[in-house]
Amino acid sequence: MSKKKDVLLDHDYDGIHELDNDLPPWWLYLFYFSIVFAIVYMLDYHVFHISGLSAEEYQMEVNPNWKPAEQAGTNNPFHFYHTPWHTDNEEVTPYIQKKYLAYNGPLNSSEVLIVEAMRRSDGETLEKLKDAFPKMWDYLQRSGANASIPSAPLASAAAEEEIEEIEALTDATDINSGHEIFVKNCVSCHGVQGQGGIGPNLTDDYWLHGSDISHIAHTITTGVPSKGMITWRGVLSKKQIQQVASFIMTLHGTNPPNAKAPQGTLAAE
Repeated sequence: MSKKKDVLLDHDYDGIHELDNDLPPWWLYLFYFSIVFAIVYMLDYHVFHISGLSAEEYQMEVNPNWKPAEQAGTNNPFHFYHTPWHTDNEEVTPYIQKKYLAYNGPLNSSEVLIVEAMRRSDGETLEKLKDAFPKMWDYLQRSGANASIPSAPLASAAAEEEIEEIEALTDATDINSGHEIFVKNCVSCHGVQGQGGIGPNLTDDYWLHGSDISHIAHTITTGVPSKGMITWRGVLSKKQIQQVASFIMTLHGTNPPNAKAPQGTLAAE
């Protein structure tokens, strides 16, 4: 039987003796290291604030405009422990914008929403809207029931947005980028091959809002709220709109299977 070391005879019970053996060296070294690490961590994160806490880094990721507690003018040490929906200045953080765009589409101006409400209302509700927003009703009357309403705030209720002249891109990189944008945002309505679905066929000779690159880009930019197409201004950059419009131009004449019936006006040769 192996020799017992330093048996504590005053600590025995039913013949069971407690041994006063030394702790293993690896356990002691790990314990000492934990003490040193805890001191360094406390000094770094909580005393001298050399490194940012994980909560601070998280807030900076979801809202680049966020400032640490010391810079935000508060002495509350728990100032930064908030959900990603929190913001001190009641602003819309990038995180909220991203979620809103994912579920609801781009942010529309109040004017757009009012005009759309007028289009879809009748009877008593329409009369109330006409009385409350006479300029919007006047705009709708002059523009026609199927007019496209720009998403930017209307400085003048009767103002029409001019169509900016742009050129079609032909570089393969731009066309590929346009294809990626199309697949990500447009196929749900226009089909994977542009054959149409909820939206019109983009491969035939008939167009609802103009067949040249400038009209296509304008339609993408302003949307067609009356038909359920959102405005992509503010969601896509001008360059991205030009790229996806240029890609749509390449779909002409591809004759995909199960294409939707023609809609609109035959494009001029």
